[in-house]
Amino acid sequence: MDLWEAVTSLVRRDAKLAVDKTGASADLELQAATAIILLEAAHGDEVYAWSEHRAITRGLERAFGIGREEVVELLGRAEEIRPPVVTLADVTALIAERFTKAQRFEIVRLVWKVIEADHVVDDWETVLADHVARAVGLTAEEARRAREG
Repeated sequence: MDLWEAVTSLVRRDAKLAVDKTGASADLELQAATAIILLEAAHGDEVYAWSEHRAITRGLERAFGIGREEVVELLGRAEEIRPPVVTLADVTALIAERFTKAQRFEIVRLVWKVIEADHVVDDWETVLADHVARAVGLTAEEARRAREG
């Protein structure tokens, strides 16, 4: 194994969402579903802040083990199809079906990172995060731990 393969392997190993619950690589549909949820969290208040965008970008890079250019392309696609083109119910159903509970916990943790990135938590954002947590199959206690996490 050369150096590049070793680094890539290390990054992918730490990428909690790089594979689905079957062990297959997370495909574009699953990546886009995750990005859509994070974008919805960022657009929850009146201003889409730079800090929220940064939280989304870094979160997707780390979670999927992908580079900045891939994240920019992914976010562009997700922006095109976010609600009302696809529904939040469709997106959360896909995530609930294809990710493990630990991975769904990670997504809710990322949602809270985005929401709290601008240091303002609106009531609507809390409702959204709670809804996402329930829709992907987390208990209230798991959702609370994700927020703290």
